Amino acid sequence: MGQIIIIGYILDTIVAFFIGAWFSRFWLRHPFRVKPATGKDSLIGKTGEIKSTLKNNFYEIAVDSQIWRALPDDPSETFQKGEIAYVKSVRDLTLYISKIK
Repeated sequence: MGQIIIIGYILDTIVAFFIGAWFSRFWLRHPFRVKPATGKDSLIGKTGEIKSTLKNNFYEIAVDSQIWRALPDDPSETFQKGEIAYVKSVRDLTLYISKIK
């Protein structure tokens, strides 16, 4: 009688392991479906604080603790120091920003 109980525990453990392995594959694959954005693509959609105004409508903006040169996406827009701006695009090493609406 004792041997039957031990065999039952062993079979239950093996079955539970395989069922867990089968269902966990769905959770393990999820992080690998979308590759993280890196480089300049990771900046698009982020916000940053205007640090200073430069010549010719250029600004210095801090995004993710890094200082970047920025231009307004709309040339008629102006920004003040301390204002928060939205990064719309990146060309070369210049961010194109707009006001948050």
